[in-house]
Amino acid sequence: MTIPLTLLSLLILTSASGCLSGDFVNDRHDISVTRIDAGGIEIWHTVFDEGGDEYGTILLLVSDSGLLVGGSIKHSPGSDEQALLLKIAEGGRIEWNRSYPTQRAVQAVVSHSDGSFTAGTGDGFLFRVAGDGTPIWSIRVSESVLGVSGLPDGGAVAAGSKHGGDAWVAVVNDTGSLLWEQTYPALGRGRALGVTSASDGGYIVAGTTDMHPLWVVRLDGECEVIWNRTFEEEPEFTEVTLYRVYSLRERSDGGVELLYKVGRILEGEVVGRSVTVDRILGRDGTDMSVTELDIPCPVVRTFDGGYASACLESPQSGGYTFGNYLGSPIHIVKFDDRGEIARNQTGTGAEVNIVADIMQTSDGGFAVLGVYTKT
Repeated sequence: MTIPLTLLSLLILTSASGCLSGDFVNDRHDISVTRIDAGGIEIWHTVFDEGGDEYGTILLLVSDSGLLVGGSIKHSPGSDEQALLLKIAEGGRIEWNRSYPTQRAVQAVVSHSDGSFTAGTGDGFLFRVAGDGTPIWSIRVSESVLGVSGLPDGGAVAAGSKHGGDAWVAVVNDTGSLLWEQTYPALGRGRALGVTSASDGGYIVAGTTDMHPLWVVRLDGECEVIWNRTFEEEPEFTEVTLYRVYSLRERSDGGVELLYKVGRILEGEVVGRSVTVDRILGRDGTDMSVTELDIPCPVVRTFDGGYASACLESPQSGGYTFGNYLGSPIHIVKFDDRGEIARNQTGTGAEVNIVADIMQTSDGGFAVLGVYTKT
């Protein structure tokens, strides 16, 4: 029997005990943020616990050398989930936290030159807050907002899904007015997971649908398709699931860099595996190079041209996983530019159950977002 890839994340979390832990079912989590220096030594560790269920999904570096965490919060058992933003100072002190009246977590967030932030949520809200978290505007624009990128004029381009599963892209100005939106039903039923602006005034979007495991579309300034490319469709793959787009950006030559996590089941296999892929496209969408990292944990490109991943030890396999019921120190695994492991740094003193995101800081170290299950 083939195990669907949509269940693999659950299996990773439950591999230690063989069943779904009540700690993951019940709403009892804290947000954990850990700063680690370039040598792998823990600098500080901060936990956010408001007494409810706090869950971190995304981490953003801020211009003042601090960090912004996006996620969700339930203030009490049985209460509605709300979007959460949490600002942490350079030294690890929590500067402010604020919840916002949505019903899903923050899935994407971007900073602007005036210090404000625009966030998108899993239930289709797009909202902007000042540098201290004060709400500026909020609009519901779609079924889900899973990617957001800032624009030079202070506006933002957002991507996600609408109309029951059409890939969707929209642009708003700095006051929250919707300038245009477009859906792309010809791609199939699914969603856009990442978006960025392009130097020619257009946009680059990546996502997944039931017809194509991974697609990348380049749009002009009027949201018309310039080119559309599809990937992860090799005949030996019996099932492919695009889990996450870590980063999507235009290169100086007009090409595209796309870093993403994908799960694959090969023909003849019972259980698939998750890998991270760094795919470079030419200006016309031509596949230029592909680097694969055999690891299921969050990954970031590093300043030296390689990669780094924040991982937990897997009690079952002896390797690494992004989720571990028992809790584990955070390991920073370094990869060279070919995707080969170059160094495994000693685990931190802080222990978490899930690693959700990793960013490289300006000093060459790392910030890691984790989730800790309350006991």
